[in-house]
Amino acid sequence: MTLNYGLTSIRDLFAKLQRDAAALDEEVNSDRMFNFVITGYSMIDWVKNDPSVPTAAKAAVAVQALRDDIWLKACGELANASKHFVLKKQSPTTASATTAQGYGVGRYGMGGYGVGEESIDILLNDGASFHCLDLVNGVVGSWQRFFLSHGI
Repeated sequence: MTLNYGLTSIRDLFAKLQRDAAALDEEVNSDRMFNFVITGYSMIDWVKNDPSVPTAAKAAVAVQALRDDIWLKACGELANASKHFVLKKQSPTTASATTAQGYGVGRYGMGGYGVGEESIDILLNDGASFHCLDLVNGVVGSWQRFFLSHGI
């Protein structure tokens, strides 16, 4: 029995991640951010379980490298906090994610007239902060490097 309704490989899920990234680039909002972080972090489980992924890419060291990647780590913490309302991890990397919307917030010319685009900012515990689109670029780049290094 299959329950993955059309997404059958890690490449299919990566294509979804790219569509999620494009949707966020079109307009930042919480719905699109939720979809992106859930997909971006879930890909690690697909690496471990997808039969099309080479054995070397499934090795514990390769999977741990994904979990240690700063972009995927922040993505995973946001995904888990989004799913479970809180982050139960003992030593999280991510301190907060904040959202704002209104005049002067978000990218110029984006979002609904008079409302504007939502802006989502992420703060790490080391003091680094970045816009959600920086996270998007980092996560997509991390996956592209992983695919390249493992011939996926």
